[in-house]
Amino acid sequence: MQNSIKTRYVFKKSGYSGYTQHNPRKIRARSVTTSKNAQWLQKGVVTTELDLKKLNQDIATLRKNRENVPLELLKTKYKKPYAKLKEEIRAQFEIYMKHLIMLGILKTGPDLTGAKAQSMVDQIQKIIDEEKAAGHQKEVTHAVFEEFNLAKAENLACGYYTDRVKYEAYAPYWLEHIHQEPDGKVTSDLLPGMTWHPEADVWVSFSEPSFTLMMPPTQAEIDAQHKEDAERFKKYLKEVRQE
Repeated sequence: MQNSIKTRYVFKKSGYSGYTQHNPRKIRARSVTTSKNAQWLQKGVVTTELDLKKLNQDIATLRKNRENVPLELLKTKYKKPYAKLKEEIRAQFEIYMKHLIMLGILKTGPDLTGAKAQSMVDQIQKIIDEEKAAGHQKEVTHAVFEEFNLAKAENLACGYYTDRVKYEAYAPYWLEHIHQEPDGKVTSDLLPGMTWHPEADVWVSFSEPSFTLMMPPTQAEIDAQHKEDAERFKKYLKEVRQE
């Protein structure tokens, strides 16, 4: 992961989303405090390692098989190894999807527990259910199993899921932690030592020279950012659907 908290998309037809892991390596899916009712965050996500390098290799193997072996043979003579390969990809990509979705939860504090945490989890589950009902999960899955394009699947997942989680489920929590100091500076107790610099649209720390993009400190600015991201994703969809 990058050192700073990246919150904006970088949609490219052959590239990757700003939310994703650029260099394949083993990572662990992150989580927030939740309950047994949040099924999408259960099933060993916290303890199961995701090996992006292997996932990419398995997708490449699937592509090679599909392009060089008749589908009928894959489903008969090579049925068991073919089914095993697809299941391994499905299981790993399911974990990766949960990781991508949770990237919408940018930074949390110790107060995200109990009813507050459950409310956020319920909102996230609602977003997931709505996107699946709209057929967008099938579009993401198609990119993996039929187009063999993990980068495209990542971009689609971030546009359909992560973006909504960030702006609909996480933003209200983020705004609760914004403060205007007596000297007029805007701070967040989620970013100790940092102040908002509207000229550059970044949070800056001068004690330890660093900055992070994160989210802006007002609802109006967040809405403007959301609109910009939505337009960028819409443009990306138009490009990939014309291919």
